[in-house]
Amino acid sequence: MLALAAILASAVAPSIVSARPDAVALTLYRAPARAEGQIRLDALEGFGLVTETRLLSVPAGDAVLRFEGVADGIIPASAIVTGLPGGTIEKNRDARLLSPFNLVDGTLGRDVTIRRTERATGKTREERATIVAVPNRGKGGVVMRTSEGIETWRCPGLPEKLLFDGVPPGLSAKPVLSLRTNSPRAARVTVTLTYLSSGFDWNASYVGRVSDKGNTIDLTAWATLANGNAEAFPNASVKIVAGRLQRRSDREIVAAVEKLALHCYPQDTTTSNLPVIQRYEPPPPPPRMSDDIVVTGVLRRQDAPVFSVSAPPAPPPPPPPPEDLGDLKLYRVPEPVTVAPRAQKQVILIAQPRVRFEKVYCFTLPSWQAVQDQPAAIVLRMTNTEESGLGIPLPAGATTLYQARDGLPMLIGLGTLRDTAKGEKARLAAGESNQVVAAQERVDRERRRVSLSNANPFSVTVEVALGGAGERAFTGTSAPLERIDGVQTWRVTLPSHETVALDYSTRE
Repeated sequence: MLALAAILASAVAPSIVSARPDAVALTLYRAPARAEGQIRLDALEGFGLVTETRLLSVPAGDAVLRFEGVADGIIPASAIVTGLPGGTIEKNRDARLLSPFNLVDGTLGRDVTIRRTERATGKTREERATIVAVPNRGKGGVVMRTSEGIETWRCPGLPEKLLFDGVPPGLSAKPVLSLRTNSPRAARVTVTLTYLSSGFDWNASYVGRVSDKGNTIDLTAWATLANGNAEAFPNASVKIVAGRLQRRSDREIVAAVEKLALHCYPQDTTTSNLPVIQRYEPPPPPPRMSDDIVVTGVLRRQDAPVFSVSAPPAPPPPPPPPEDLGDLKLYRVPEPVTVAPRAQKQVILIAQPRVRFEKVYCFTLPSWQAVQDQPAAIVLRMTNTEESGLGIPLPAGATTLYQARDGLPMLIGLGTLRDTAKGEKARLAAGESNQVVAAQERVDRERRRVSLSNANPFSVTVEVALGGAGERAFTGTSAPLERIDGVQTWRVTLPSHETVALDYSTRE
């Protein structure tokens, strides 16, 4: 009896609608498996933590609160509501969104207007009709009663449109989270709604401007915020979390929008034609995540990026430094940001002027491979410390380097930057040099010779990585080697217009 009373009470409970939040905060987590580079709005695999503040009036006793304008990808099980005098009894993501199927289904038994176009004359005419049957799980068509009798929509072969007088009760054009509460008193309250949602992502893009003297770089990082949901988040307080996130799921959330399938009868005899099938295929929904999300901080692997070389506008004042969030890093956007629906926006993430670096010409030579006139890869190596002008965690992202010539910025290099903690080495790709080249040849069965040549009018620092990481030390080298990132490396200062050589043995 008590359970029946609760059901009856919820059935007659008043419905309180909150059309939009009064304030919103958005924390974005990037997709754990996506490579650095461009983001696809139709395949966002990151997620967001949305916190909304809403002011509403709650009546005494049972009531159903409807929060409209939540993100499409909301995960109802993750929703937390605070500020209600009576707490939360149950919560649901209402699935009856405005869609072709739900619009027709909700108008069953009601009148609509049919607009038809005559093929011969091109004239249109309208008439009223009553919907008497709708597709049942994709079977059958929309059956209507008109002045001419019973017929099926679109089956006469004429161009037709259905015009509805309004939206049927219970349908919403916006995603809705509803919850039931029982308040001990009527009150005007400020409610905070916090939930996880799929359909978000972000990435970092670095732009470096090398100084005229060529010994420092002004480094700016831009964060691209991506929102694949149909809802906007105006003037949101935005935070960004860097670090790779491990996610495990129990099940996928199915799309709430149903398809409308129309099946027509044969238009001649039972043998001359097959049924004509017309289907409405809605666009694919944004990617959904599971109800169960486990987040841990781990290192992010470095993948091949997709680059964009367009120069951004001049950077605004630098944002506050990042904060620790367990093993992850939290970056705050200093000003409110409007995150538009199904769109991307760039905001400044890091601005570090006059960062000191070392310019190194690098080669990677497998010990078994013959090489002839291989150009050097130019790398700007920085130590992530305050003394060098950095000293902040750097999230992984694509890099673009410019250097001024004749007063104009000229592109000199594209590359990637891995997640770089404070105190680690950071490397920025700065193009290739045909002025510094390497050759490797086989002297005999066991010995190899590496030759370096510098055609520049100045001396350069060269590093030659031999073999792979963890490989056994080579013997009989004509110059000392050191291990850099686990790889045996020959580091040498090569004078202008000089050639030097290294002999080493591959014998174990």
